[in-house]
Amino acid sequence: MKIYLTAHYLLALTVLIFSACNGEKQQAETGKPVVLESLKIEKKAGPDCDKPDTLRMNCVEVSLSFPTIKEGSEPLKKAVSDWTSIFVVGMLDPSVEPDKIPAGVSLDSSVLKFIAFHHQSVTDSLGGSYYFMADLKDSVLLNDGKHLTLKLDSYTFTGGAHGSPYAAVATLETATGKKVELNDLVTDLNALQALAEKKFREVKAEIFLPMEDGSPGFTFDQDVFPFKLADNTGLTNQGIYFCYVPYEVTPYAFGFTEFVIPFDEIQSIRKD
Repeated sequence: MKIYLTAHYLLALTVLIFSACNGEKQQAETGKPVVLESLKIEKKAGPDCDKPDTLRMNCVEVSLSFPTIKEGSEPLKKAVSDWTSIFVVGMLDPSVEPDKIPAGVSLDSSVLKFIAFHHQSVTDSLGGSYYFMADLKDSVLLNDGKHLTLKLDSYTFTGGAHGSPYAAVATLETATGKKVELNDLVTDLNALQALAEKKFREVKAEIFLPMEDGSPGFTFDQDVFPFKLADNTGLTNQGIYFCYVPYEVTPYAFGFTEFVIPFDEIQSIRKD
């Protein structure tokens, strides 16, 4: 009887493991979206954080919203966690080289370091306003069961003339967690860049117009602002999404530039 029960238990366990693994595979094949959840970290410190914005002279505020996978493959869960943690750590401490940030680093500890940096800045100062902030929002651009495209929008302010807005975009295979690059999508990156520049000029047409005084408008140049493919791109239902952040190909004042190149415009260079 014991032998029979053990064999029966092992058979049942094998079936459960096979079903779980097969379920993850079928999820990607059938186009079933993964289930995500936005996690939040909110902290503030300083004697005047409760005052109106214009009266805050000694305050640091952190508000982070970032994605996690509740139902999906284990490789995807790890890929999203690693991608998010590396971005957040770099956001809170720009002095850290991205390739030096270990995967799985604690976000709570990074937040505490940002707060400690504010406190040290106040201690070292001779007066003045020390209002620091770090804000992060997450969004989903595609979730079709085969690919997941996520976007992170961040803004940090640690003094100076203006804050630092930034963004990150990634498309991941839901089954493997592998990041999808542009050369996985098209056969000719030079042709894609030409299409991206054309679209950029359409979206930001006003910056290329002559000034009121007759001086020329903005122009791309090889020394300061050469045009290139965006660092942040991703798949959507309509095509390939591009997000150019300030300073990437234009001055800070021109802000973000976002657009989608539809699939029908890249049909001749699109990979199957």
